[in-house]
Amino acid sequence: MDDASIPVTIKSAFSSLKAAGYPRSYIEKLLPDWWDNSLFKTSAGALQFALILKQRLGLEASFGLEGQLLIQSDPRGARFKRRSGTKESELCVAAGLGVAMTKLALFCSKTTYTPPTCNPTLLREEILSINGNNHVDFEGLLKLCWSHGIPVLYLKDLPRASKRMTGMALSVDGRPAIVLGFSSTQHPRQLFVLAHELGHILCGHLGKDGILIDEDIVEVTDTLIETNNQRKDTEEREADAFALALIRNGHQDPLSSMGRVGSATALAAKAAVLGQELGIDPGHLILSYAKDHNDWARANQALEYSPSQPSAINVVGRYFQDGVSLDALSLENQKYLLSIQGFGE
Repeated sequence: MDDASIPVTIKSAFSSLKAAGYPRSYIEKLLPDWWDNSLFKTSAGALQFALILKQRLGLEASFGLEGQLLIQSDPRGARFKRRSGTKESELCVAAGLGVAMTKLALFCSKTTYTPPTCNPTLLREEILSINGNNHVDFEGLLKLCWSHGIPVLYLKDLPRASKRMTGMALSVDGRPAIVLGFSSTQHPRQLFVLAHELGHILCGHLGKDGILIDEDIVEVTDTLIETNNQRKDTEEREADAFALALIRNGHQDPLSSMGRVGSATALAAKAAVLGQELGIDPGHLILSYAKDHNDWARANQALEYSPSQPSAINVVGRYFQDGVSLDALSLENQKYLLSIQGFGE
């Protein structure tokens, strides 16, 4: 495309983006403050717009002979672990955004990547030395990831019609990162998601430039629909096994001595005692009880009776800001990286 080409029209550009799952209102929130739609009238401006789409949405954009905007929305190397009723295209928006924000985060990360051990027992020992507890908890695992140069980000802002992922593990030029998409503020729920995504990394599922998107992780979802007949692939089984070995301190059936409970307060109390005995996060035991007995209502109440903790998402934000040097980015990219995670509000 050159200055003599038919200029890109504002309407056609935003129509192409809408067809790819990005409504105009969402795009305009992510554009830098200096952008003006009149820039579409020049080839330089149109190419700048394509560059912005790549940097902020992970989209590969080009222009047709008649000036139309062509969108390649499928991130290269992406693999989707999705529900049977979800199309891969419905998760491409989240995947592209995850890639875009990760590239910026890796660029300004303070810590170089040092691969953690893939042995859950040894990894647990390292986490316990970090968090000072007798069990693996969400904040301890989060701190371990950042200490090894594995950024953990949170994707908050998505177009309304887009499918939200639970978690995402990816590698950019051999540098791994994790993006959490699960909106729960509860530490026990985010603990399993984070451990599962770290499992994908340490089990070697990504390669140098791989992207793996988990739409649904049944260990933290308030339903048993599809789980009994769900045929997980080998990678998902390996990531689950890694996460459970890490969190459950090697206990295959930690609830064997608990049995049924009659109230949420009893469940919270029993989980606290059993967690201390076995070295397992009590919140994880509560969620495990919910899954085993399909009793999510009681489990949710029991989590409320557990000792209060700051929002898990706020904790992610704190470790993010401590783990990166935002000054390495332009002011507009700093603003973007914070706002896409909901940390700049």
